[in-house]
Amino acid sequence: MTNTKNIPKGIGDLLLLITAIVWGGGFIGVSKSLDTLSPFYMIAIRFAIASVLMIILFWKKFKAIKKEDLLPGCMIGTFLFLGFTFQTVGALYISVGKLSFLTALNVIIVPFLTFVVFKQHIKKYNLIAGLIAVVGFGFLNLNQEAGFSIGVGELLGILCAVFFAAHITVLGQYADKMDAIVLAILQMITCCVLGFICALLFEEPPKAITMEMAIPVVYLGVFSSFCAFLCQTIGQKYTSASRAAIILCMESVFGTALSVLILKEALTLQMIIGATLILAAVITAEYMHVRSEKSETAKEQLIINNE
Repeated sequence: MTNTKNIPKGIGDLLLLITAIVWGGGFIGVSKSLDTLSPFYMIAIRFAIASVLMIILFWKKFKAIKKEDLLPGCMIGTFLFLGFTFQTVGALYISVGKLSFLTALNVIIVPFLTFVVFKQHIKKYNLIAGLIAVVGFGFLNLNQEAGFSIGVGELLGILCAVFFAAHITVLGQYADKMDAIVLAILQMITCCVLGFICALLFEEPPKAITMEMAIPVVYLGVFSSFCAFLCQTIGQKYTSASRAAIILCMESVFGTALSVLILKEALTLQMIIGATLILAAVITAEYMHVRSEKSETAKEQLIINNE
């Protein structure tokens, strides 16, 4: 059992808030990286940095990886890679703010994927959250001149959310069976290897390494991938699951806020309404899911006690 006696109150919430801010900043890092790097090289280098840091810090775990760990780890890592691929390419077509909220839709998509793949019943609150998200998506894509419009960037953002949802769904099937650190290492190595394979097949290598190129991709590798993972892992030990879910949902809010502050992106009233509705849908789905799990656990415990 983890000794929490010397852990200051609120440290878990603080670490998760840092995670959400860093992830939000990751959208800026992606946008800036694409000014000097092609998408697959950026993904490859980002996860190469994260993989090296993970292996150094968790060398014993890395050495202990078994043959049977490779298939699930690489499969989950492939879904993660596809999610980042569509997110990264999507950043070439739409604003960072819009992309951050489209990415957040993965939370809404997960229960529908588990229904299709594993035949798990969809809860009523997920249907309500999904409906709110659809309305929010409509507002997010309203254009004063053209009305409602969906372009390449929006489609890529939705595909990004679908593959992140697939990643979460498959990860849920193995999370209790495998060491979390081993899974994380294998996922990052898989993203790195697939990134380099696709880069060599489809892209020209960078001609020179500059500071303009290095700073955003180092931020993505060190902070968005490596440090954020550690903060999330540690933070979730010292706060409730419901609080963790809501705090981590703020990633899209920070992504939008930072895009306005740093990239000077414009926000329309329709986008603000759409983003607010999507965030409300995500928080509803996460919070009600945690409450539902707690209720089911309490019922099971009551049955055991009565027996």
